[in-house]
Amino acid sequence: MTLHSRPYQAESDYDHMRALLIDSLGRAGLPVYATIGDIDWWRSADEDPRAVYMAQLWFDDERPVAWAWPVDDQVDFVVHPDYPALQDAVLTWAEAEYRQRRGETPEKPMRAWGFTRDAARNAALAARGYQPTDDGFVLYTQAVTAPAQPPPLPPGYWFDHVRGTADLARRVAVQRAAFESEFMTEDIARAVQASPTYRPELDLVIVAPDNSYAAFALIWLDDANRVGVFEPVGVAADHRRRGLGRALMAEGVRRLAERGARTACVQTGFDNHRARGLYQAAGFAEFDRNYAWIRPTH
Repeated sequence: MTLHSRPYQAESDYDHMRALLIDSLGRAGLPVYATIGDIDWWRSADEDPRAVYMAQLWFDDERPVAWAWPVDDQVDFVVHPDYPALQDAVLTWAEAEYRQRRGETPEKPMRAWGFTRDAARNAALAARGYQPTDDGFVLYTQAVTAPAQPPPLPPGYWFDHVRGTADLARRVAVQRAAFESEFMTEDIARAVQASPTYRPELDLVIVAPDNSYAAFALIWLDDANRVGVFEPVGVAADHRRRGLGRALMAEGVRRLAERGARTACVQTGFDNHRARGLYQAAGFAEFDRNYAWIRPTH
């Protein structure tokens, strides 16, 4: 065993990061800190197309066994379940990188993440002086069985999926309307469509009677592990309280079933009560909680 680390250098390293995620999920199952769909979404949504070059990768000979991707005041990192002792080395690197970017005494402490079930991660964080906060995400899952028809839509609405660049304007508009934010852009949508996990038929939408998009769900399928991730999901404000969100999730699960998935999952923040209510109404059950941990700087 020859362990070594180095910075992200080329697009082939993105393949290494994806390979680690597929291998880790297959080895230990859920929960995981990222799936191949998650990092495709993170990368597409970042205004800096080279943000992933901030990542550091660890290898056992040629096998990727860990990576860390610092963003703003946090670090997302994944360690293969067969290499739990590497977590300390990853955190050592992440803390040094954070001090280099933010100074020796940064105003905001660096955040890292730990699922309740991940005793090894939480022990590593606690041993370094990190403390769990009240901030974090709820992971919901649903077993995917035989395809089932979703609830009927209101008259004039129908299911569809994004069909290339011609639909970008409507896709951007519905996400902005759902989240009341101008964050989504056509450049982000193009990057999503170019990402390796993207499938047009899983870029699901509900079309309104006026031919605009009323709701959307972007679903990412890990074929090897047969796990589908909903990220992001939303219903435009003018179309809420009509059952569209629940029907959309059900149609997404149906499409995953047709493609051989066994598990569907989705995450949302602790305080996003609207989304949490939707996911539970759509048959998803809480699986775990992912807490933000910080190490006080003063």
